[in-house]
Amino acid sequence: MPPIDSKEQLHAQLQVNFRFYCFSYNPDHLPELEKHLAWQVTENDYDFEANLIMLYQFCPDLFDVDAARLILLKGITKLPFADFLQYKYLIQTDRLNEEPLSTIVHLETLLETCKFQEFWKTYKENKAVVGNIPDFDISVRSYICYVIDTTYQRISKGLLMSLLDMKAEELPKVIETRRWKLMPKEEGDTEEWISITNHEASVKSTNIKEKVTFEAMARSAQAFKPSVGHFFIQVPKKLRSKKM
Repeated sequence: MPPIDSKEQLHAQLQVNFRFYCFSYNPDHLPELEKHLAWQVTENDYDFEANLIMLYQFCPDLFDVDAARLILLKGITKLPFADFLQYKYLIQTDRLNEEPLSTIVHLETLLETCKFQEFWKTYKENKAVVGNIPDFDISVRSYICYVIDTTYQRISKGLLMSLLDMKAEELPKVIETRRWKLMPKEEGDTEEWISITNHEASVKSTNIKEKVTFEAMARSAQAFKPSVGHFFIQVPKKLRSKKM
């Protein structure tokens, strides 16, 4: 393979090679895939197909912990899509139980289970694990906003700050971007509230039209109605003759 000097050349070469189904399983292409992964990190790019996890599955002796770390972290940035889970299922369990991969799996679990405050606490304690992933915080906050969009009709400003791990002066930009609205403070309110206007647009009622009528169900039930004799224990004839 000729030397690759630019991102465009690398992408073009990868597209050509991916037409051959064995490309991802060929250990001879490991340098190109590692170089492409480095491009994804530095350029904040993402290519789901061009990853090393599948190659590591078939060639475990080539497994590189740092490359797996970067791929899993890129998978987290794609939540709520299932990229991370697909990556995780291709890595041996014993490797996932070791650092730093175990910490990354724990971080993703906290996000999936909506334990956002605990996520930020754990994330700050393990920032070295995330390292140089560009816009990781932005991607995580985007996912949290997605969850808020689909679960809340309104949310207090204090709780929103806690979930997003943001300061009060940073919230207006988020509110504007998400098309939320700051609600007028009513008498007796001790907190400011934010209306999640997208919630009503994303949650739609569904009218279920029954195609089977009650009369049809009644006729079907009648056909399977047991006879009176089925409600009593049937005694064999031999036993009945002995008793008599």
